[in-house]
Amino acid sequence: MMLLASCCMAVVTSAQSIPMVEIPSGSFYMGSSGLGINFDEAPMHRVHISRPFLMSQTEITNAQYEEFCPEHKALRGKYGFSTDDDEPVVLVSHDEAMAYCRWLSVKEGKTYRLPTEAEWEYACRAGTLWKFYMDDKLPAVYHRNQEIVSDLVPVKLNVATTPANPWGLYDMCGNVEEWCLDWYGPYV
Repeated sequence: MMLLASCCMAVVTSAQSIPMVEIPSGSFYMGSSGLGINFDEAPMHRVHISRPFLMSQTEITNAQYEEFCPEHKALRGKYGFSTDDDEPVVLVSHDEAMAYCRWLSVKEGKTYRLPTEAEWEYACRAGTLWKFYMDDKLPAVYHRNQEIVSDLVPVKLNVATTPANPWGLYDMCGNVEEWCLDWYGPYV
């Protein structure tokens, strides 16, 4: 099973091959203490990923998604970001991300899907115990997220321009939000 995440993270074995990374099975502590802005990620709890899986090395790019949905090109640059072929595709709904996975599965003859929230967080942390895989604070090199909407300053979001995590995945922190297979909900 190959997992996709931005619209998702994925693989395509056509001329625009998307490199995949094997994520080992293992256990980790998912969530946070619930203090501060991440109150909805509590309680922190142990999760076991029972089987290894493949995940795309980067987010799905505009060029990759537009093989499936050429009309998406009209949305590039909306709100001033994600204009280049190698920037992650944005302005894609969960239903559209799922449709991309189904299309890719048929095209490649393999099963593709979005990662679950647990798989995504496990892959992001890459065997570390920190909030982010490199530290408990996000270093400045990863700060590309526009937080002050009234003072929007377009930023480049090109994939794989910041260091990869220890498992070889890029842009797991600080680039764009990514869809997961399961819907957001409180931990039980």
